[in-house]
Amino acid sequence: MSDVVVTKENNGRGSTVADSPRRSVFGRGFPVEGANQPFRRDIQSLRGVAVLLVIANHAGLVGFAGGYIGVDMFFVISGYVITQLLMREAGKTIRVGLSDFYTRRIRRIVPAATVTLMATMFVAWATLGTRLNPHLPGDIQWASLFSANFRLIATGSNYFVPGTSPSLITQFWSLAVEEQFYLIFPLAIFLIVRYAAPERRLVTLRVFLIVGIALSAWWSIHLSQADPTPAYYSPFTRFWELGLGCLLATISVVRPIRTRRSENLANALGILLILFALIRLNSSSIYPGAWAWLPCIGTALIIWAGVAGERTRATRLLSHRTLGYIGDISYSLYLLHYLWLKLPEQLSSPLTGWQWRTIEIAGTFICAIASYHLIENPIRRSQALARDRLAVVLLLLVCIASSWTTAIVVGHLTHTA
Repeated sequence: MSDVVVTKENNGRGSTVADSPRRSVFGRGFPVEGANQPFRRDIQSLRGVAVLLVIANHAGLVGFAGGYIGVDMFFVISGYVITQLLMREAGKTIRVGLSDFYTRRIRRIVPAATVTLMATMFVAWATLGTRLNPHLPGDIQWASLFSANFRLIATGSNYFVPGTSPSLITQFWSLAVEEQFYLIFPLAIFLIVRYAAPERRLVTLRVFLIVGIALSAWWSIHLSQADPTPAYYSPFTRFWELGLGCLLATISVVRPIRTRRSENLANALGILLILFALIRLNSSSIYPGAWAWLPCIGTALIIWAGVAGERTRATRLLSHRTLGYIGDISYSLYLLHYLWLKLPEQLSSPLTGWQWRTIEIAGTFICAIASYHLIENPIRRSQALARDRLAVVLLLLVCIASSWTTAIVVGHLTHTA
């Protein structure tokens, strides 16, 4: 759900940038925009909208049965902003460029995810006791390695099967898909810069993305019909969504002819596509398949409409500070909401009703705000970690070890209770 680092030091799932007068750096990498980028609050707010849709869906709110499209919106946004970042840094050597990219990702993604995994294990054990799902310790371990999606495929877990209790870390599947995509894509960009002629780099990247999008989208449509659970969680059925955002970023570096009328039209069509998907889709829909194009194209159109700044009413509305702040904390909201909303359903006497849902959603926001200000920001903004790659690697290893130890210890305690 996912990420950019240009202004405000939001090194990951956070800040976004707008296009400004271009400064060509064909000799070192790609043609990219100038170094002084204004903060694109509209994209940040779009992330806020996406996470609210997901929370509303998992809370079972009426009218939000299709709210899972928020994840698809995240994928497009993530692809767009990460590609902008990588294109600006593509002039670095492959070793330095990849090291910088992955150390930023670790600082931004791993600490908050680790705290969520450990908290999930302890809280579930404390509240469920022997009713604890025996798969949960293993789920935690897989999630700590950014492989939750493969674990869910292997165990046959499904968001949408009535009467079953999904894993309490099910939401980690989309984080796993993103990180699996970013094992491949950054290397592709640096290799293109290394081996393609300067004047052909942008075209080569676009062709690479178009071919990847076509293959992944075809496989998504095929597998969604043949085997819905793997289709939902597979990286190969989702890569095209991230790729679509990446492709949009490559288009924005060459300024298209645009008018306020075309931007208004793009905003209107984008909003309509997202609303139609939200209303039309539900737990029985064949997804992602062809239906996922609706929220993905809608998101891409809204992003494109805001490239030139706050020139339309929709872009100005999306730039509202309140919605933007929800976008700021959206990563922690996404991580934490599932425990708050799904654990009460697994109690011996499930907590249901709008009163409990209100408390659960409020608890999600309170914990997300604390996570954002006490965990996310201090670590990603740490100058000491920014200067020491070895320390970041050690941080990653400590986080993985902590998740595994928690899973093993709590799993043992549950088994011997």
